[in-house]
Amino acid sequence: MKKRCLSLLLLAALLTLAACGHQDKHPEWPEEWTRAGDHFAVETPEGYYLLEYNPTFAANGIWYMTWAIGQPGEEHLVLKEDGEAESTYYDAEVYLITSEYKTENDAEANIADWIGREANNYEMGGELALSSGGQSFRVFPLLTAKPDNPYSHGAAAFAVRGNLAFSVEVLCVEDFDGDPQEILELFLNGIHYGE
Repeated sequence: MKKRCLSLLLLAALLTLAACGHQDKHPEWPEEWTRAGDHFAVETPEGYYLLEYNPTFAANGIWYMTWAIGQPGEEHLVLKEDGEAESTYYDAEVYLITSEYKTENDAEANIADWIGREANNYEMGGELALSSGGQSFRVFPLLTAKPDNPYSHGAAAFAVRGNLAFSVEVLCVEDFDGDPQEILELFLNGIHYGE
């Protein structure tokens, strides 16, 4: 009995120490913000809702998040020939991908790769500069999509912050009446950065 009580006390002490091992560096960030560890948090703009946040990649330094613009239930289905749903899309979506690298140079090289991939999917307009929340972004209008893409246009922003590479895309269907660059800027203004 003494061994069992001692084991339980030891287990409780270890759990307490484990809980104390990570101190929240940003307790001022509200719970409803979508966080990427202590690196950054996203304050979701009004009229957007979080579709996907996959924290399983965080251990590898990758954060992937997606928001839809509009209301839940307003998605569109792409159907296969047999009538079964193949995929879902929305009037507009915001994608945020962040990867952590060993060095800032590695992050810069990744940004160049991401921009190249974007050019494979969209005809891109000229590069614009945008500063938001103390972070500089390279912004590209996405003018026309390659065939079979439900998102006909949009805007994309890329940045490096220390050893983090950021990619934020706003993708819109053809008849969406919002301005992708304005949506992108509003979204970027809702990103709060850690150290």
